[in-house]
Amino acid sequence: MTFIPTSIQQIDRAWFAAAIGPDVSDAQIVKVIHGTATKVKVDLVYSDERKQTVWVKTGLEPHSRSIGNDRVYAGETFFYRNFNGKYETRTPRCLFADTDQHGNSAIVMEDLEQQGATFVDAALAGSPDLIARGLEAIARYQAASWMDPELDRNDYLRSGGSYDTADVLGWLWNEAHWTDYAKRQRFQALAPELRDRRLLHRAHATLRRDWRMREPWSLSHGDAHFGQLYTLPGGEARLLDWQCCQLAHWAYDVSYFLISGLSVADRRACARDLLSQHVMHLRELGVRAAPSADAAYEAFRAYALHGIGWCMCMVEMQPEDICTAMTERFSSAIVDLTSVDIVLNKAS
Repeated sequence: MTFIPTSIQQIDRAWFAAAIGPDVSDAQIVKVIHGTATKVKVDLVYSDERKQTVWVKTGLEPHSRSIGNDRVYAGETFFYRNFNGKYETRTPRCLFADTDQHGNSAIVMEDLEQQGATFVDAALAGSPDLIARGLEAIARYQAASWMDPELDRNDYLRSGGSYDTADVLGWLWNEAHWTDYAKRQRFQALAPELRDRRLLHRAHATLRRDWRMREPWSLSHGDAHFGQLYTLPGGEARLLDWQCCQLAHWAYDVSYFLISGLSVADRRACARDLLSQHVMHLRELGVRAAPSADAAYEAFRAYALHGIGWCMCMVEMQPEDICTAMTERFSSAIVDLTSVDIVLNKAS
C-alpha cells in the first residue's frame, strides 16, 4: 500500500513516484486550496520529458477528523476504486485513490482546466438552461443505475455511504453549533418558521431514515449541489466530488441540485418544466418506469428538505456568501413547498 501524505510537504516527487509510477522525475506544487478537503495543484514532469498537471485531494484541514470528514474523504476513494467510469457518471480520470489503515485518504485526478472546463460560482444562481444541462448529467447516471440489483447488494451504498458513517446530521444539528451559527449572516436568510433546531433535526433525520431509500432509487451523487457543476467546451455539464455516493430515491439529487442552482424567482417559475424535462430524459435513456410529471413534482417537494443543512454548513468548508445564498434558496423552497410537513406526514 502506498502511504497517504499527512502534510503538504509529503506531496513530493517521491510520493508521486510511489503512487502513480516511478517515471515521475519532478513534482512542483502550484496551488493549495483549503475547504471541505485540501486540494493541491501539482505540475508533474516524467522521465520522457512529458508534462502533466494533476490535483491531489486529501484531508489536511483542522476539521478533517474533528467532525468525521476523514470518513467522507474515504467515501470518495471508495467511489473511484469501485465505480469510476461506470454508470455514466463521467468523472475525471483518476490516477490514484486509496485510504490507509489510519483513515487517511488521497486521490490524484487529471486537471480539468486543461480540458477547458468552466466551473460555477455557487453564490450566483445559474440560468434555467444551465440547470437543465446539469439535470441531464444527473439523468444519465440515474438511468444507467436505475434499481440496479448489483448496487442494491452493496451495503455501504444502501446504508447511506459516508454521509451517514460520518454522522453528518449529528454535527449539523448539534446544539452548540446551532447557537454559534445562528449569529451568522446566513441565519437572516432562514425563514422565521424554520428557526427551530429540534424541528429541522427531526425532519432531516426522518428524510434520511424513512425517505432516502424509497423506490425508485438509483445511484446518488449524495451532495449534488450547484457548486459541484462544471461544463466542458462543447456545453456538456458534469459533476465533481463523489465522496457522498450512496443509493437514494431519484428525487434526492434532483431536488437538491435544482433548488441550489436557481434563484428563488426562477425556481418558482421553472421548477415544474425542468422536472418534466428530467422525466422525459429518463424515459429517453431507457427508464420505463419513470414517474409522471405530477408524481415528480410531489417527490420534488419532499426531497427539497435535504438542502436545509446549508444553514449550518461550517464556514471552513464553504464561504459565508455561498452558505447565505444556499440558505435563502432552500429556506424559500421548503416553505413554498411545505416540505417539512410532507416529510413529517403533517401535510393535508
